[in-house]
Amino acid sequence: MKRTQKQLNPPKGIPTILAMLVSLPLLFALSGCENLSTKPVDATHIEINLQNQTNAEATLSLAKQLENNGFTVKPVSDDQLVLRYNQHNYILEPKLHPKGLSRIVVSRLFEIKPEYQSSPNLFVLVTALNRDLNFAKFSILPENHAGHVQTAITFVDEKVSLDEIKQFIAWFDDSLAEVKQMVPPEALDMIQTPNSQ
Repeated sequence: MKRTQKQLNPPKGIPTILAMLVSLPLLFALSGCENLSTKPVDATHIEINLQNQTNAEATLSLAKQLENNGFTVKPVSDDQLVLRYNQHNYILEPKLHPKGLSRIVVSRLFEIKPEYQSSPNLFVLVTALNRDLNFAKFSILPENHAGHVQTAITFVDEKVSLDEIKQFIAWFDDSLAEVKQMVPPEALDMIQTPNSQ
């Protein structure tokens, strides 16, 4: 069965950013997003046991372990906490599945300047990032106030290593820093204070 793809014509007014995005696949292929962080990570093995816990209880357990090991954390809801790493805020949300594959959903938000919230360039950029990268899902939150990047740490038996969380956050942070270097400057102009997000 042959699949056909419908050709979409870009809206008028976005040829500059679209032309720049054409080169993204080559840049991503050449530089990749797989490096480990160069930041020191404590090698002590600490296992966080989340067995028989609800997602809300797991959130508190994670917050306590991360705080006890030098991270700045703040619960923001029953099942979400914000972790501060490398001057960026990451939202962590445990999703436990007994006897299955559990996850800690990790997200980062990028505030969009009001004047760009209706720009078609925003959606062209998100589409290009999702097409060319596979380490996270890129989306725009309702009302276009913020960009949202989401990925997940997976683990079994409702037990996760603190080192795995540390390494994952370092890798995600480094990967997003690389993406920032690859996108056109016009795309970064749409983001509110891109250096601190």
